[in-house]
Amino acid sequence: MILVLGGTGDALDIACALYRITSNVIISTATAYGFEVSQERFPGKIVHGKMDREALKKFILDQGIDYVVDASHPYAENLSRNAIAVCQDLGVNYLRFERSTIEEGRKERILCANLAEAGAVAENLPGRIFITTGINNIDQMISRITDKKRLTVRVLPQSDSIKKLEDLGLNPDHIIAMKGPFSEEMNTLMFQETQSAILICKDSGIQGGTDNKLKAAERLGMQVILIRRPDLIYPNKFSNIDEIGEYFKNLRPHKQY
Repeated sequence: MILVLGGTGDALDIACALYRITSNVIISTATAYGFEVSQERFPGKIVHGKMDREALKKFILDQGIDYVVDASHPYAENLSRNAIAVCQDLGVNYLRFERSTIEEGRKERILCANLAEAGAVAENLPGRIFITTGINNIDQMISRITDKKRLTVRVLPQSDSIKKLEDLGLNPDHIIAMKGPFSEEMNTLMFQETQSAILICKDSGIQGGTDNKLKAAERLGMQVILIRRPDLIYPNKFSNIDEIGEYFKNLRPHKQY
């Protein structure tokens, strides 16, 4: 049995590709929204809800999981750490799908290790700030920026995300609730309309629309603060969905899963 961890478009693509090889595939998403999207395309078993290390271990044992394909978001650090540790403890095979990174070696980009550092850097730069880092732990960044009127934060159109931003001192004029990824043209329009001089984003890869954000910011001469990916060492890392499919096809003569 194969467990695909995710909720990203990549995870859904991988689960569908593997299902064409074997029906013994389960996809796990953290959110109800991810569950609904997966239902539209994936014919196999889908579960949703966040699992800590012990919950993941119990699920793997209960479901007889032999392989875990970690296709979670590049910044879902805790989930990946837990999956690696649990697989090591149980002797379960772990595979990681990792999106390709965006080129970081541009001198005009400021690289930060985390959200808190990005907030501290932005506090000391002039101009309005456009934030596209997602809602998780965003308080660590926003709490370091004194003037909340400088901010525009783009998040998914979910009530809990909007409520969290309101609790942090943002009003509707400073919140854009839309689902991406967005084209270069759409990003350019939003950056212009909000008169933003600074972009804070994560390196979520081309699949996450990072390239279009960076192109739009470069077009407008904006300062970019790019948050690095977590520094994790993944065993059995793949960056191509077809390669994962071939991995399981090659196992087929020797092992059922």
